[in-house]
Amino acid sequence: MITKNLPSYLYQQYSYDDTTQYLTPFFDSYNSFSQSNLDRLNNLNLPVYINSNISGLLLDWVGQGIYGFPRPSLAAGYTASNLGVYDTIPYDVEAYSRNITSQPTTFYTVTDDFYKRMLTWNFYKGDGFQFNNQWLKRRVKRFLYGINGDPLQIENTYEISVTNPSKNNFTIDIPDLPISPIFEAAIQEGVLYVPFQYNFTITY
Repeated sequence: MITKNLPSYLYQQYSYDDTTQYLTPFFDSYNSFSQSNLDRLNNLNLPVYINSNISGLLLDWVGQGIYGFPRPSLAAGYTASNLGVYDTIPYDVEAYSRNITSQPTTFYTVTDDFYKRMLTWNFYKGDGFQFNNQWLKRRVKRFLYGINGDPLQIENTYEISVTNPSKNNFTIDIPDLPISPIFEAAIQEGVLYVPFQYNFTITY
């Protein structure tokens, strides 16, 4: 991190000219102002989005500008039919190889708290990079209980259950909390990064 601003300076030939006596104070003032701006920006500590000073539009700018993750919109209630397989529907009813998806019935407001939890899920590196049940359970617990994206140090994950009922399918059972529907919608919408080759079902 840059802590000292590169100062501007006056060419030496101008410093001895009586007609330019105000140039030196001008450069001194400019350097002082530039350094104070740099100090103020460093004290904001923008990458640390869990800071309470970072909220609203500034949080949106940090999430998208620094992390490349814009504040998402969350919808729930999509339903899809398994049409498209030959001999599963009558002729001339629907085109083959086409699914019908209903419109969402519920929309959630992504508050600063939820947005910060999503940022922590997607960018927290403390759990390592190897996907397994413990990795997933720690992520889930941190999302459910880490208010404003606080990266909690997880000692146990007894509240979270992850099962693998069939190949490439996982069921995550979580406590029934006010944020549980938000977590379910975020997983279904692909907002929380998980390995793409697996399907996840949330129960609570």
